[in-house]
Amino acid sequence: MDLFSQDLMYEFHARDLTQTEALKQYADHAVKEIKSTYGWDTDVQINIEPEAKDKHLFSVSMSVFGLNEPVIVKKDGKQVLSVLRKVRKAVMRQIHRLSEKRVSHRRKFLLKEQIAS
Repeated sequence: MDLFSQDLMYEFHARDLTQTEALKQYADHAVKEIKSTYGWDTDVQINIEPEAKDKHLFSVSMSVFGLNEPVIVKKDGKQVLSVLRKVRKAVMRQIHRLSEKRVSHRRKFLLKEQIAS
């Protein structure tokens, strides 16, 4: 199933899943949080698919593009919603790390300019 949300502008792919309403709601929440944190021009893709070997294991991946570096997180597990929560937390951690590096680099540059003048 492919879904492209018009309000939040992200891609949601859930293959071989019948009940995806709760997943869509949580994905909307996660995308809204990511876009409000780092900017509305970021592109987010969420892919949920069963593992080929065992139908009880699911692979969930979230990709965020439009930052300084692309953020891609992929995790596996039995409960799709709990794995989606883990992926969201990991993506948010990486986004915060990227923004902290950017701010600290900017501060160092400003301090060097002040000392030089």
